[in-house]
Amino acid sequence: MSKPHPQRAVLVFLSNGSNKEMVKLRKDATIIGRSKGDILINDSEVSSTHCQIQEIDGCYNIFDMNSTNGTYVNNQRIVKARLKPGDIITIGDTSIRFTLKDEDQVKHVSTVFKLAQSDLSESSSLIKTMIEGELNSDEGSGIQITAIYPNGKEEELFFSQKVIYIGRASSFGMFDKDPEISRRHLLIKLSNSGEIFIEDQESTNGSFINGKKIKGMHQVAPTDKVRIGDTFLYIKATNH
Repeated sequence: MSKPHPQRAVLVFLSNGSNKEMVKLRKDATIIGRSKGDILINDSEVSSTHCQIQEIDGCYNIFDMNSTNGTYVNNQRIVKARLKPGDIITIGDTSIRFTLKDEDQVKHVSTVFKLAQSDLSESSSLIKTMIEGELNSDEGSGIQITAIYPNGKEEELFFSQKVIYIGRASSFGMFDKDPEISRRHLLIKLSNSGEIFIEDQESTNGSFINGKKIKGMHQVAPTDKVRIGDTFLYIKATNH
């Protein structure tokens, strides 16, 4: 029995019912927006950071990031949805088909492109992607977390990867000492443009930014106080 080929998630941007350019998604999480994120779309109806597609346990999920005009999957407005091949994602006036393709079929697909000049003018190109190579992009960049635990102890944590999860099951820090923290509590993502985003992972007691409970993906500044359980976090991008 032949071994199945590894597959890669791909977005196909649609125009007038015809297939247009393809974009390979990152292997962790991809943020789509008008001015910030991994894939940038020149569409006035798209929010600055609009939605995110993330691979979790082998399945791809899309999350609206509190966008103004909403994220739609197959014409249904969503906050969070699991994607399956063929699903049509609509953000603003832009429609995108989600699909899976064999890795060897898309290894030559460019991750930096514009639509053809004949479709749109240079000044109004629909799509510009900022996806970089997963293994060698932004060398030296990472995430720095200052954690203040319930006992008052403060700890600096540094991570070279761009996506991390915090919870009582973490192999780092002292989060297992805080009973109010769930085993997998908070996702932290560093975008290629240097912004930090966090998302509660359906924890029991929730996650908070400056005292306000959050839902969905939120951008955080270095001065924002993030609380999970009885532990406080200050999070920022850093260069090693």
